[in-house]
Amino acid sequence: MPLSEHQSGQHPPHHPNASLSALLLDFAEKFTNERVRVRDITDSLGQRSFGFILLIFALPNSLPIIGIPGVSTITGLPMLLVAAQMALGHQRVYLPRWIADSSILTVNFQALIFKAVPWLRRIEKLMKPRIGFLTHRSAERWLGAFCVLLAFLLALPIPFGNLLPALGILFIALGLIESDGVCVLAGLAIGITAWVFLSGLIWVAVQTIITMLDHWV
Repeated sequence: MPLSEHQSGQHPPHHPNASLSALLLDFAEKFTNERVRVRDITDSLGQRSFGFILLIFALPNSLPIIGIPGVSTITGLPMLLVAAQMALGHQRVYLPRWIADSSILTVNFQALIFKAVPWLRRIEKLMKPRIGFLTHRSAERWLGAFCVLLAFLLALPIPFGNLLPALGILFIALGLIESDGVCVLAGLAIGITAWVFLSGLIWVAVQTIITMLDHWV
């Protein structure tokens, strides 16, 4: 189902040249409904939706600001869906109703944004449009495919296994939003590190289980 314009709350005006942190803060401060839906947030970002949805679901896993058990699995599945659409070359985000209408209390969303904005501002100070071919439309499909792999890792119930994949997605999403190829490269490097690290953990776990079974047999 395509994202539609939300019908309630206050919808801040679009500012195409505004930073992501400024848009998020403006939205969080002006939204008046009791709960914030996913569609409310994405509508406020307009054409930045692909990168933004990946970022907003990566935030709870990638910044040392909140800790919610099981959040990596809950957020990993929507990211997997959005990244797959990027890889397939979709022009806009399509979300099932259960994702688009999912919501959290506005006070909780505001708390997340107020904690995340200082971190985003630090990163934004280092960002600027550069290495354009990495953020061009033609590159988005490859980046989407890479984010599918990271979202898959993120959704796995691996203890402490969500941080690196989420950071990889976060930097790739920021790079796409701000047209910064260096940020995208950082995300790719972190993502590759995540795959190597978590693959090693999985291999060790499998070998441990095999050894234990051998002893029991």
